[in-house]
Amino acid sequence: MPDLYCDICGKNQVRAQILVEGAKLLACGACMRSGKVLHRFDDDEAVAPSVPSAPATLESGEEVAEGYGKTIRNARERMGLPIAVVAERINEKEAYLHGIEAERLMPTLEVAKKLEKELSVKLVEKVQASVGQTSSGSRSFTPPTLADMLETKKKKGK
Repeated sequence: MPDLYCDICGKNQVRAQILVEGAKLLACGACMRSGKVLHRFDDDEAVAPSVPSAPATLESGEEVAEGYGKTIRNARERMGLPIAVVAERINEKEAYLHGIEAERLMPTLEVAKKLEKELSVKLVEKVQASVGQTSSGSRSFTPPTLADMLETKKKKGK
């Protein structure tokens, strides 16, 4: 089984799956306080393979298209549907859909497909993903953590 890393701090000590503002994350013992614990993993328990530790596009070959928020909002308004009605129909929280429409949150592929069906729009597109060896040879890919993203944002802000 591949090594799994905490999606928040990057430690190789995943202890739980948590929910943070609608996103399911893998977390170490220290970071699991950051959200609602959905499942604790025992030391001898393997982490469920359905919990992705890398971007979904690497495995499925699909990703949410750019401009998804505007596409969703335009389709919803064209149909004359309040966001609360769409949220109820696809069984998601209204606040989550507000975040998606504002593009503060990226919908999961599952949610994007439900929105496609409900609003008759195209949100998911096929991508060509090629994963090869890095220039150093044997290092494996580790997805960026929230801490990595914050550090990048701080550097850009200076």
